[in-house]
Amino acid sequence: MAYFEKRSANTYKIVVSMGYDSNGKHRRVSKTVKLPENMSESKRQKELSTLCVLFQQEVENGLYLDGGKITFAGFTDKWLTDYAEKNLAPTTLVSYKIILNRILPALGHITLSKLQPHNLIQFYNSLDEEGARLDGRFTPTKALIKYLEPLTISHIIKTTGISSKTCRRLKNGQATNYSTAQKLCNCYKLDFTRMFKGNSEKKLNRKTIKNHHIVIHSILSTAVDWNILMNNPAERAKPQKATKPKAKYYNDEQVADMLDCLKSEPLMYMTMIYLAIDIGLREGELTGLKWEDINFDTCEVNINKQRHYIAGYGNIEGKPKTEAGIRTVTASKTVISLLKEYKKQQNENRLKFGTAWQNGKYVFLHEDGKPISTQLPYKWFTKFLNRHNLPKITFHQLRHTNASLLISSGEDIVTVSGRLGHADKNVTLNTYSHIIKSKEAQVANKMDEFYNNLKLMRK
Repeated sequence: MAYFEKRSANTYKIVVSMGYDSNGKHRRVSKTVKLPENMSESKRQKELSTLCVLFQQEVENGLYLDGGKITFAGFTDKWLTDYAEKNLAPTTLVSYKIILNRILPALGHITLSKLQPHNLIQFYNSLDEEGARLDGRFTPTKALIKYLEPLTISHIIKTTGISSKTCRRLKNGQATNYSTAQKLCNCYKLDFTRMFKGNSEKKLNRKTIKNHHIVIHSILSTAVDWNILMNNPAERAKPQKATKPKAKYYNDEQVADMLDCLKSEPLMYMTMIYLAIDIGLREGELTGLKWEDINFDTCEVNINKQRHYIAGYGNIEGKPKTEAGIRTVTASKTVISLLKEYKKQQNENRLKFGTAWQNGKYVFLHEDGKPISTQLPYKWFTKFLNRHNLPKITFHQLRHTNASLLISSGEDIVTVSGRLGHADKNVTLNTYSHIIKSKEAQVANKMDEFYNNLKLMRK
């Protein structure tokens, strides 16, 4: 039988009696709930009765998680299974799991109800210190190679549990991750700093630390939603603010130089770069385009999906980054003409390969019809810039170039934001504030021209 006890003005403890144990001790399970201040007494009593019934059902069905007993790591396992794997995009889920590899060793042992803001602040501060970055590659030193030389692969596997492939890589002096390097040193009682060289001395940047906070906040918010916690301690523990770097981009002259160099490159890559500059596509949106998304009559491109590479999954298709990312953008006639020419070339390849044609469903395919990797645009573009001695930018910074060209031409920020698929125009304003600020001088110059014209009219 469940009942409630008043704790304060709007806070109540709901208790479910579980009978007596073998020692005759009364077993009870309880949780605290908070009701709105403006509820009438009759509504309050009705709400408490409902909560009592629901809580008793949770306890009897084994669904209740006690925040006073379950650890942060234990709840995270439950959160991953019951929430994250069902609601998060695959790319987000994988990135969260990578971050949890650093969070759980530090905070996982703490009981959920005892997790306090100061625990989180200490953790965030530790990430800002040297030695926090353990997600890079660690290369065996000559000392380790010499130590491993007389040991057989089978002996290392048996002693450490490391896979045969990794053992061979280590014996050959090839890099591995931190966890494998640490495991090896622990098993053979070796000095890590003497046996491996890597990037463990580097700090995590502020943006990465903020991502750790986002993951913790999300997990604890779910604990609040499930009535396991009364409040979210991450609300009162904020990491230091990250300094947003200025968006790097090409100016008009650099764009002109790049387009000249593109004339000697394969048509597929030329079309890709023009599309990225013309409508500011992200790499995933570009590689996720299908011919059915392009209306050659209206020059419209419908962006409704994107592709990503995820370790263990390969290249997968999903929704755009935000709901605003689903958008229809009008492309220039120049780009539409290039797309038509490229589609014609693709049809010729289809005939040339015949039954060997892979029949890929995306716009950008290899000659045999196999979809390109989502990483290909970035890799090809980097080599292209090196080949032609062009200034270094990333493929994603072609998107920034698109924004800068639109803003510099006088396009309003709402239109630019919509074309880029930003959820809020303030994202566009913050990202491109330095470009917008540079236009201030142009406005002042235009006013000078206006005043000079007035003087001429008066003469």
